[in-house]
Amino acid sequence: MSVIVPPVIHPSDRNAFTRPATHIVAAVVVAFLSILALSAPLSAQSPPPVQAPNPAFPTGTLTATILMIEIGPRPILQWSVQLPPNANASDYVFRIRQKLYPSEINYDMVVESEGATMAALRIPPGWSTFELSATDSATNRFYLLDSTSIGPYLPTATVAIRSADPYAALPRTRADRPFYVDLTINGLLSDPNAPDSLKSVTLHRHGQSYGATGTGDWLDRSLATLLQQSSITTNGTTTVTVPAPAIPVANGTKARGEERFTILSQSYNHVNWETGSNYNMFPSELDSQLVQIWPAADATISGIAQGQVLGASTPQLTIQLNDLYPDSTTYAQVYKGGPQAGITGTILPGSTVTINDSVPANRTITLDNYGTALDSDGIWTMELLTQTPFGIDRITHLSFIVQRSGMTLADWRQSHFGSSSNSGDGADDHDFDHDGLANLIEYAFGSDPKQSSSAVLPAPERSGDHFTIRFTPPASVTGLLYGAEWSTTLAPDTWIAVPDTGTLPEHVFTVPTADKPRLYLRLKVTSP
Repeated sequence: MSVIVPPVIHPSDRNAFTRPATHIVAAVVVAFLSILALSAPLSAQSPPPVQAPNPAFPTGTLTATILMIEIGPRPILQWSVQLPPNANASDYVFRIRQKLYPSEINYDMVVESEGATMAALRIPPGWSTFELSATDSATNRFYLLDSTSIGPYLPTATVAIRSADPYAALPRTRADRPFYVDLTINGLLSDPNAPDSLKSVTLHRHGQSYGATGTGDWLDRSLATLLQQSSITTNGTTTVTVPAPAIPVANGTKARGEERFTILSQSYNHVNWETGSNYNMFPSELDSQLVQIWPAADATISGIAQGQVLGASTPQLTIQLNDLYPDSTTYAQVYKGGPQAGITGTILPGSTVTINDSVPANRTITLDNYGTALDSDGIWTMELLTQTPFGIDRITHLSFIVQRSGMTLADWRQSHFGSSSNSGDGADDHDFDHDGLANLIEYAFGSDPKQSSSAVLPAPERSGDHFTIRFTPPASVTGLLYGAEWSTTLAPDTWIAVPDTGTLPEHVFTVPTADKPRLYLRLKVTSP
C-alpha cells in the first residue's frame, strides 16, 4: 500500500525504375565479369556458430557474364535463390526474364532454384535487362528477386553493403549502428563525345519503414522515400560510410525497415545502327542492394523501483524485453554498488534469453528466486545487458538498497502495538498519535508512532527556481519505496510523480517553480 505525506505548499515569488507493388526485392549481388570490367566480390565473412533462418520471403542473386560487352554475344547467366524457412524449391516456379530494348521483346525462361546457362537471346543494339523472379505455386504470389541491365552503351556497377552483423541471407544492422556501402563502377568514359550513358551513373538511396511490427514481407517498395541521390563520374570502388540509418521515423533508434542503394544508368538518345531510327535509352538499374534496419532493444523492470529498500525477502520481478536483435543474448545481472560501465556481475538464474532469428523478438520474464545473488547489505545495481554482433550494450538499469539487518515493518508493528498485523492500531494508514502522520510514515522516517513527531519529516528547501526535498532514510528501515508528487491545485487527478535524482542511499526530489504560481509537493511511501 501507499501512504501520502501531507503536501508542502510553495507560492510563486524509395526510384525512377518502379517495381510492382507485390514484388518483394531481396538482397542481391549482381556482377559482370569481362575483359573490360572486373567487379570486386564481397569480402568473405564467417557465419554465426548457429546459422539463423532465412527471411520469411525468398532472396536471390543473379550474375550475367560475357567475354566482351558488345552487340551480339549471349551472356552466361548464373543465379541462386535462398528460400524461407520450411519452404522447398518445388513450392515455387523460378524464371529469368530477358527484356530487349528498344524492341521491347520479352523472353521468359523457367529455371531451377540455382544454376547457370546461356541467355536465350543476344544483346541487341540497345541493351538487355535480366530479372530473376519466384512465383509461389500455391498462392501465385510474385517475388522479383534481382534485376540488372547490360549493353554496349552501359557501364557496369556493383553495390555491396557491409555491417558488423555476419548474417548470410542479406545485409542487416541495428538502427543505432553504422554500415558501409561499397560502390564499384567500371566502363565510364571521360571523352566529351562519348554517349551520356557512358559518362556517369546515378546513385539513389531510398528508405522505407516496415511499421511497428513489420518484417519486410508484403512491402510495397514503390512507396519508399528517396533520401539522397548523387552522380558518379569515375571508375573504381568507393566506400560510403553511413553513420546511422535514415529511415523516416520519429525515433531513429527504433527504426524498423530497410534502406536500398541503387545505381542507375543515364538516359541517352541513341541511333539504332540497324534501322537508322532514334530511340531513348531510359535510366536502367545496373545494380542495387538493400540493408535491413532493426530497432535498438529497450526493456522495463517491474516489481522493484529505483531507490527501493529490500529487506529479508525479495519481490517478484517482471522483465519486459522489446525489440531484441535477431542475433542476440540478453540477461540480467546484479553487482554491489552504484551503476558502473563494463562491470561483470552475477547473472540472475532464469534471466537469459537467446534470439537466433531473421526478425527482432519481444520476451517477458518473471524472476522469483534471486535473493541469494544479493549476498550482503548495501547498495546494489541490477542491469539488463544484450550481446549482439555489435558488442554488449546496457538496455536499462536501477539501483536499490539491501537492508536485511534492519527492523521489518511487521517487527516494528509488533514492537509498538503488540501485533505484527496490518490492522487496528498498527494499520499502515492509522494515525495512532493524531499528529497527521500515518504509521507507515512514522516507520519510514524513524519516528515514534505514539508521540507527536512531525519535525522528523524532511524539510523542503528553495534553491533559485527549484523546490527540493532531500533525505536519507534510517538505516533500520527495510522494504519500502520512497517517492514524491507535485500538483498546483491539490485536486486528486492532478498529482504528477517527481523523478528521484539522488544517489543512494540519499533521495532527492526537485520540481522547477518558475512557471507555477502555486506548487504543492508531497512525499509518498509505499510498502510492497
